Amino acid sequence: MAVNPKKLRPYDQPPRRRRSLIPQAPDSAALAFLVVAALWLLVAAGLGATWIGGLLFPAQLTFQFEIPLPIIGALPIDISPQTDGAAFANALVYGWLSNAALGAILFITPRISGVRLVGERTAFLAMVAWNLAVAGGLSSVYLPSVAQVGRLAEFAIPFDGLMLLGLLMVNVVFWRTVMAARRLPYVSIWFFGIALLAVMGTYALAAAATAGAQLISLDATLVALLVGFAGRAIETYWVLGVALGTLFYVVPRATGNPLASAAMAMLAWVLWAGLSGVSALGALVDTSIPFWVTMLGNVGTMLLVAPVFLSVATLALTIQRRWTLVLSAGSIAFAVIAMAFLLATSLLEAIGSLRTVQGLVRGTEWPIGVWAFGSLGTATFAAFALFDHAAPRLLRRDWGGSVLTDAQLWAGFAGAALTGLALMAGGLAHGSLLHQAAQPDEITNTLRWFLMVAGGGMSLVALGSAALLGTLFLMYTTARKASYAVADALAAAAGH
Repeated sequence: MAVNPKKLRPYDQPPRRRRSLIPQAPDSAALAFLVVAALWLLVAAGLGATWIGGLLFPAQLTFQFEIPLPIIGALPIDISPQTDGAAFANALVYGWLSNAALGAILFITPRISGVRLVGERTAFLAMVAWNLAVAGGLSSVYLPSVAQVGRLAEFAIPFDGLMLLGLLMVNVVFWRTVMAARRLPYVSIWFFGIALLAVMGTYALAAAATAGAQLISLDATLVALLVGFAGRAIETYWVLGVALGTLFYVVPRATGNPLASAAMAMLAWVLWAGLSGVSALGALVDTSIPFWVTMLGNVGTMLLVAPVFLSVATLALTIQRRWTLVLSAGSIAFAVIAMAFLLATSLLEAIGSLRTVQGLVRGTEWPIGVWAFGSLGTATFAAFALFDHAAPRLLRRDWGGSVLTDAQLWAGFAGAALTGLALMAGGLAHGSLLHQAAQPDEITNTLRWFLMVAGGGMSLVALGSAALLGTLFLMYTTARKASYAVADALAAAAGH
């Protein structure tokens, strides 16, 4: 007769292994940044569609009301095309693109350096701080009593401080990892290093300027100039710089080819690092600013075409003999689309820097359309390329793609192209009608058609973002588990 073993009492069982509240496993911070970034893309696309809807129907989608609170009294809320536009820009840059950029840096740096990320928990806490700040900052955009004034600088002061804390923590982790590598950094590290330092410095400048305007009544013109300079620098140093660094990593890895020319890549980095700051001077448009300073900024914007062409040429040569990869949705297809948008954006920004063109399109939808090409096109598709390459490795899954990947590519491409082209075309029409002294009703009726197309484009961007989230969900729940080693051979393969 079989005897059942004696049941263990609770105090006889071995203690359970407790999980740390703050993850410290390799790549945990990078994975968290990228997953949150995908959620922010959907939020940003929704806000973008709301913003365009508000431009089409301002009377129906504009609300001002107050919420009674027991201690501070009535809290005014402003929902209008202006606040929706500010929320869309901030959600896209700080929510989607910055989370994706920070995730890319934390994913790529240890693989290039050949050492584990130094400070995984610190990086994860940076993710928490950053996203709490972005969520709170977006809410403050709709509060006239606390919102700041200035593009990409609308967040309330406490959230500015929390964002700077997050950036500081990522900088510490990044530089400690690079210093521990003891090898000559690959070109992507050079892009990431300058981008991280520049975004922290320029955001601190914008935060200090807006805080000075609110606390010590700093001159409004000076504040506007400083914020304009910082906003432009964030676009060139941060958004563009991380996109280039990401492409220089993904393309060689996805093709299996070494980088075509390390010298061309480093020359592109030198020109980008020098010209990005000069280009930001073009935002200093005021009678108090010497004319030559603004013109120097415009020339810098035109010359930024040089590092862009060098980068695209180097990446295109790296893809040689592997161009068939473009025929299927994947890392290389996303990267090639990012490269195409990159060339188009740099040329359009150079054209927009001409005085005759500025006189026509200033104050119209044209600059927003060019910005949409750069943010929804170049930077977004560089992030898509990184997602396609990194997500299976971060989730430890064997993934060959699905129909959702195709939907992500085509919906994202069509959405970015339609949004940017419609806004640029609308800007040209708007400028022409202003020069013809057209009536406001005529301008509004003409722009309505362009805005409808742009709204359709934003809806497609939202569809692409939903496809990205669906891909991540299916990858984690249905794909077979796989093991990936943290690769450190890229630098050697590329000749570094």
